[in-house]
Amino acid sequence: MNRGTHLKRMVPPLLGAATLITLPALGTVPATAATQAAGTVPYAQSPETKLSDQLIGRLGSQQAGSYLDGAGKLVVNVTNASAAQQVRTAGAKARIVKHGMQPLNDSKSRLDRLAGTKGTTGLSWGVDVVSNAVVVYVPKNDKDAATKSFIKRARAISGVVKIEKVAGPAHVTLGPGDAIMTGGSRCSVSAFGVSGSTTYLVTAGHCTNAGSTWTAGGQTVGTRQLSSFPNNDYGTIRVTNTSMTTTNDQLTEVGKPPVGTQVQKKGSTTGTTSGSIKAYDRTVNYSEGAVTGLIATNACAQPGDSGGSLQSGNIAVGITSGISGSSCSGSGFESFFQPLDEAMQAGNLTLKK
Repeated sequence: MNRGTHLKRMVPPLLGAATLITLPALGTVPATAATQAAGTVPYAQSPETKLSDQLIGRLGSQQAGSYLDGAGKLVVNVTNASAAQQVRTAGAKARIVKHGMQPLNDSKSRLDRLAGTKGTTGLSWGVDVVSNAVVVYVPKNDKDAATKSFIKRARAISGVVKIEKVAGPAHVTLGPGDAIMTGGSRCSVSAFGVSGSTTYLVTAGHCTNAGSTWTAGGQTVGTRQLSSFPNNDYGTIRVTNTSMTTTNDQLTEVGKPPVGTQVQKKGSTTGTTSGSIKAYDRTVNYSEGAVTGLIATNACAQPGDSGGSLQSGNIAVGITSGISGSSCSGSGFESFFQPLDEAMQAGNLTLKK
């Protein structure tokens, strides 16, 4: 596959600015690196959001949050009749509640200081504006003494705290484009495959070369099973954490859509970006060695997106490998992807359903 940049920020540019391919294969990035540059994601403001922000700012301590009701109408919680009238005059529905936002936030902050302590694993909590309470969500089958002790402590914080039973414990869900870590480096998930009863995470080979044990969200994912780079750029991680939910989201098949097909890239640095397939069977000459048979697209990718997912609708297409320059907006920018089908064949895998 071609010499380009592995999505690895630790590797210096390969060639001079006049050459087409300037970066090493998109390598791993430090696990602490920002996943999205500040200010690059536009803040969507619906009319309801704008009105809510205006009312909440005006009402101050008299408000207790807002939400949309079943009919899509903005409801603003308030603590007195005078504030309710202001809400109605502005065109929203008013609901008088017992607790203002300040005591709700204060109680949540006190709970947050207990996060990670004994009895909290699998629990979640937060302000619920609809119930005008701070709700602690507890798995219905959790009968552990430590959990019971924590619930007692939570209730003692204030009268705004209530307990709600839920089906199961909170846990990490891992899917295409999500971040995975080894040591101090971060890459992304392309897809999940299965062989027999075992699940495997598929990512870039230049990622799996970086470490054998991988984590996500502070939890162990599994251990490296297969790693091929250079020549190819794929690797697999045997998922050993059976309590972790792994999903391929909407992906149901592996394929190679025609050149010109619209595609999306998902990665842990730039999120979801769009483009089209420009070519198959590219040879890319990375500083670490040549890789053949890559897919070329114009979808944006950056360091840390390495190993991420190239997809088109429900079709899983490729694994993020490298880029031809440091800026997605640069002239002639291209991104390169290892075909996923080759990685699946090498690991004797089928796409997890």
